[in-house]
Amino acid sequence: RAAIHLTKSTFEIMDAIREKYNTEAANAKAAIPERFLKLDALLAANPPDVAALEAQFAFTDPAAASNNATVGALMSTTTSELFFATSAMSVLETWLKLCVPAIEDGNNFGVGIVMEAAKMVKDAREELEKLQASVPDYYKERGAAYAAIAPKTTTSTTESTSKADDKSTKDGTLEATVKEGASSSSETKTTGGPANPDQISHVVALDVMWYLKLCAACDRVRSLYAAICDFLEKNEEKIEAPKGSSSGGMSMY
Repeated sequence: RAAIHLTKSTFEIMDAIREKYNTEAANAKAAIPERFLKLDALLAANPPDVAALEAQFAFTDPAAASNNATVGALMSTTTSELFFATSAMSVLETWLKLCVPAIEDGNNFGVGIVMEAAKMVKDAREELEKLQASVPDYYKERGAAYAAIAPKTTTSTTESTSKADDKSTKDGTLEATVKEGASSSSETKTTGGPANPDQISHVVALDVMWYLKLCAACDRVRSLYAAICDFLEKNEEKIEAPKGSSSGGMSMY
């Protein structure tokens, strides 16, 4: 079988690709500690308290509870953080794989560390992607629950016609004509009896549950940030040079 030979231009392209991920990984790694601190401050300022949340989210008038601004704000923060985290993990995963040197016999301990780091980051990315995919379910679940208690709006239209005789004299002869007119009017009414207390409690319970789930998602992102940054920092030398100073791995440090 013919051997595959890489041209000089191919090597140059690969060098550019490595440099690209080298830069992007360095940026991601530098940004993560600050993201960790922001999440830490957010969670410290909003400790989950089920009883307090139930009291805060309680309502009696369904018309005033079509959405929950507090959950919506946390949803926006969580979605933004998950997007950044999954993107950062994807970059770090690719960068770590590019850090693996050419395969040789022996002296592979450092290579194993790089592969372990890549697997840790890959597992984190997959976990975060699942969290990211589940977040929109809040709106589906709450929308269905709220529909059962939402005030109903109906519009009714009334049409009427009228007739009138119009008499006139032409050439000494009395003539009569009939004129018809039509009109319509519409009226919008909002109707709905008292909502079932259990249905109201269902909406409140969903808001509380999802607030707690979003807090848990932020906490999980924070934990992954800490674990991955710690591992990369502690194994910096082996990742930079998996087979010693002469290895062909790619460094971001």
